[in-house]
Amino acid sequence: MKKTALILFFLLSVASLSAGDFVTQFLEKCIEEKRPVNNINIGKSMLEKMALNTDDEDLKKTFRNLNSIRIITCDNIRDSRLYFKKANNLALEEFKDYQELVSLNEKNAKIHIYFKEESEKLQDLIFIGLDDEEKLSIITITGKIDFASISKLSDTLNKEMKTDKHEENYP
Repeated sequence: MKKTALILFFLLSVASLSAGDFVTQFLEKCIEEKRPVNNINIGKSMLEKMALNTDDEDLKKTFRNLNSIRIITCDNIRDSRLYFKKANNLALEEFKDYQELVSLNEKNAKIHIYFKEESEKLQDLIFIGLDDEEKLSIITITGKIDFASISKLSDTLNKEMKTDKHEENYP
């Protein structure tokens, strides 16, 4: 009986921790059914596989140090603006223990980056942005975060996405 209760307690603890992350709360509290978003979750096992499939040692280390990457995107300009406001309000109201690292509000881009360090090996980063085409991107990264490596990873992903779009347009 004690063993069953302990297992149940552990499962509920894990569930409550994962339910508290930014993306989960954003999806539950902010998303309207008639205004869907794209949602991508990359877990630890996939990050390990990504580490095995790259020759870049910095990227290997980055992938191995991360626990998850979650991405929400929206291409609809009206919805993107609405969700950008909602995401920032959620961050300010529900994630008060995060510190704002960057706030950029220019004509062509709006970015907010929030950060929380639980320990040296467990950190959370929340990126909320509207790009120059007013498309929304929300990215959360959990694990041991090395900002130089994350920047390099971001550059690599952007290049791959541009290559993929180019290939889609020209068969």
